[in-house]
Amino acid sequence: MFTAWQRFRAARTAVWLLLFLLTVSAACSLPIHSSLSQAEAPPSQSNPISLGLGTNLTGIADWSTQLPFIDGFKSSRSWITKCAPAEDCSNVWDTEEAKQLDLDPHGWVKSLPAPADAPRYSRVATLLYREIGRYPGGQYVVLYEGDGTIEYDFDAQKDVAASKPGRDLINVTPSDSGILLIVSATDPQKTGDYIRNIRVVPIEFEQTYATDTFNPVFLERIKPFRTLRFMDWMATNNSNQSEWQNRPQLEDKSYAEKGVPLEIMIALANRLQADPWFNMPHQVTDEYITNFAQLVKTELDPKLTAYVEFSNEVWNWMFAQAQYALKQGKARWGEDKGDAFMQWYGMRTAQMSDIWNQVFADQRSRIRTIISTQTAWEGLETSALDCSLWVAEGQKPCYQHSLDAYAITGYFSGGLGDEQDRSTVEAWLNDPDGGFKRALTQIEQGGSLKTDDSLANTKRGFIYHQQVAQQKQLQLVVYEGGQSLVSPNSEKLTEFFIKLNRRPEMYGFYQQLLNDWKAVGGTLFMNFSDIGKPSKWGSWGVLEHVDQTSSPRYDALIDFIDQL
Repeated sequence: MFTAWQRFRAARTAVWLLLFLLTVSAACSLPIHSSLSQAEAPPSQSNPISLGLGTNLTGIADWSTQLPFIDGFKSSRSWITKCAPAEDCSNVWDTEEAKQLDLDPHGWVKSLPAPADAPRYSRVATLLYREIGRYPGGQYVVLYEGDGTIEYDFDAQKDVAASKPGRDLINVTPSDSGILLIVSATDPQKTGDYIRNIRVVPIEFEQTYATDTFNPVFLERIKPFRTLRFMDWMATNNSNQSEWQNRPQLEDKSYAEKGVPLEIMIALANRLQADPWFNMPHQVTDEYITNFAQLVKTELDPKLTAYVEFSNEVWNWMFAQAQYALKQGKARWGEDKGDAFMQWYGMRTAQMSDIWNQVFADQRSRIRTIISTQTAWEGLETSALDCSLWVAEGQKPCYQHSLDAYAITGYFSGGLGDEQDRSTVEAWLNDPDGGFKRALTQIEQGGSLKTDDSLANTKRGFIYHQQVAQQKQLQLVVYEGGQSLVSPNSEKLTEFFIKLNRRPEMYGFYQQLLNDWKAVGGTLFMNFSDIGKPSKWGSWGVLEHVDQTSSPRYDALIDFIDQL
């Protein structure tokens, strides 16, 4: 659920500006408008990017309606510490003792406390398919290694007669409760043979899941897209990754915690023949970046192009990477440098680009390196692109480090979700048509609210940033785009926005957005995002569930692709 919140864009210009002024030194000398001056020795355009449409992928979670993997356990929740039914705290859902768990490097529980031990918990549990409702029912096999006992509750019942050590058969009746899987005993003989490598697989896939990782319905929904951005699959925002040896790995208990292993992302790209877009976590070492690039070079189909970006929205104060960048930048260049976060971001992006270019030196056409900016803050990009503080150390401007693309967002909402206009929009709901006519006009043209986040204004942003890209001889791409209707503090507007996103007019709005992008000479446009259940945190998925085959927004994207 937090992934959706992290994408929240309401009142973004005013809020981000306020947070910036509160966070950084009052002596900030960041320019309000970019000079757009011609820079010396611009990089060549040897790697052109053509007009195309890709999509971001929703993050992995037990509540996600994306259902990307056949093995449901790879989307399971973090371990919940629990008591046995006969114990004093058995009615406590979570004893909140996760920090005391005895885990192996991949997150499997090696031992459980004895009754005489200090911890309250004596078993662990996890959830699968929580609050999804629609997921495949019927018989599942639960495969595992090790000695111990697994129990089931909520939507799953164990068929004891058909089960044996290492393979349980469960009957599943889907509901919003999902499957509660409980490890009530592990390694009882203390031999080190603890329960691990749990897999929860529909019985019809038991013989094929090991080689056919992905849900075939999920593949069908996303296969039209030219490029897949793995930002949320990589758990990029607030990432703790730094060392290569601690990266997400195939043997990890769940990919909902640290992120999806690189091998899986490459496998999906190869399977669909879609270009992957990777995001390097903000704390990673140069060794991590090098090894990551080398694995991509070895394993990715040579016909595909790898896009690579440093972190995600390093200017967005909701994310730890913004705070980290500010701290690192000020430590390097001084506490009085108010734009240190963008200067540091530009530097690390340039260093990342240098590493990828070195790894792919003999195959440079296979990669595109990207630098981004906060779209609504015109002028902010100068600090990252020119990075004058690093240049003063004897380096070239950041954009000259063989970067290929300059990335922005392509969002629109008409400002309907901005807090300052909430009472006005809520009053529209009393109109005879429920407020839809005025809302649709505001989205398209703006003018009725204090914030102009209309389609027309989004196009003006495209024009401005295209000028920036052209002067730096970079290609303009959109890393995220689409509608951004969110009002988490208003139940009325949440319901209204969900209905608004389902209206047929959204088809035309998305077509207009993409045609405006095409008209200004944009190249790759990345939709945000593929599949996700609507909530007060937003209706980000153009499809609400993997079983859905059509929606106005999804259809607009597919039709645009078909016209390319």
